[in-house]
Amino acid sequence: MKYVRLLALSTLLASCASDPTPVEEETPGGDLGLGDVSADDMKADGNWGAALTCKTVPNLPQLVNPKITLSIDGLTLHLTDDNGFDKVFPVGPGQIETDPTSGEFGESHSYYPIASTGRHDFVITPSTIQPCKTWWTDPETGTKSPVFAGLPFMSFYGNYAIHGPIDNYRATNGGSLRRGYVSHGCFRMEAADVLEVYARIKGVARVPVHVQREPERRVDGSRVDVQAPWIGTSCSTDSECSFTNGFCAKNAYSQRGFCSARCTSYCADKAGQPTTFCVADPNDATKGMCVPKVSSVNYECRPYDQFVSATVARFNQPAVTANVCKPGSRGWVGDHCLANADCGSGTSCRGAAAGKPGICSMDCDRFCADQPGYADTFCAAVPSLGSRGSCLRQCTPSSNASECPSDMACAAVSRQGESAVKKNVCVPR
Repeated sequence: MKYVRLLALSTLLASCASDPTPVEEETPGGDLGLGDVSADDMKADGNWGAALTCKTVPNLPQLVNPKITLSIDGLTLHLTDDNGFDKVFPVGPGQIETDPTSGEFGESHSYYPIASTGRHDFVITPSTIQPCKTWWTDPETGTKSPVFAGLPFMSFYGNYAIHGPIDNYRATNGGSLRRGYVSHGCFRMEAADVLEVYARIKGVARVPVHVQREPERRVDGSRVDVQAPWIGTSCSTDSECSFTNGFCAKNAYSQRGFCSARCTSYCADKAGQPTTFCVADPNDATKGMCVPKVSSVNYECRPYDQFVSATVARFNQPAVTANVCKPGSRGWVGDHCLANADCGSGTSCRGAAAGKPGICSMDCDRFCADQPGYADTFCAAVPSLGSRGSCLRQCTPSSNASECPSDMACAAVSRQGESAVKKNVCVPR
């Protein structure tokens, strides 16, 4: 466990009656800071527009055995059922803690339930759902605002919940989502999406909720993501990047593809997504390609597979630069690398060869250090990586080893010098 900082959490047990009047249940210290809301949203004038209206729940078939997977860095909610139902929704999880004196430094605030309990699995029950939540009280000023906009609020761990988008909460539909690290710990959804999820799970006695840091992956290793592709999303063929000038670019570090677009100097942007920037293609410097700019909603480029932030010149305009997300290595244990220069914090690049990346690791005798924002590590006895122990990334077989790079397997390996102690770690295939 990297840190534990206990907070005073209030358990949400209130539910909404059938009366159409919005329920005035409040979450002390709940899912705020608000993030980048508009000036109108912040007016304390009592003219709340549609924010006081309970939104209509769609009439949809209810699921019998629904399960939810929440991915922090994948920015997804994945709703499945034993009957074959399978749908992915975009979300906005917790902001990344940037205060180096905080015990949560480097982690999304949405990671707190995992850090405080040591587990990834939680549950939603009818008693922890508010079908029409409206009000929030600022814990510092006592000011009330109807930021939850009459949308469902589904708690899975005290104040940590799935709810509406917050931004533009006076809008008739309940607001609009910024997909990125935007909340104080909850998972925000588009208004229509949170209504759909509620409609499909309401009345179910227990809905399992699995929370993980890494993007979720299927059995074949493909990433679980929303269907609408855009710059930076995973792909395997050009046809998957179905927007103007779109193509599937190869990332030498991840050995996976990502959507980009050809450009000569400028790139198109898309509402709700980070702005983009035209840079030289690292695989063909005579061509330009679009990449996302770095912003608070894609902090340190974490939603993208093996990307790093860097200041890069605009293609055909070298005097113009921007901080963008580009293929690279974050340089900690288990990250792919092409050379030692890609690795940091005492690690070196092991196993790299022509056309094949290695991994960042370091020698160890029994134990390894951990870093917030990364999977836990383990001192493993893997002779192919060195005569001493090697620090490797731990992985979770039941989650299809989402922690592992594309060319690695999740296997039980003994601790260096302590063969009876084993952990699942990412090892070379």
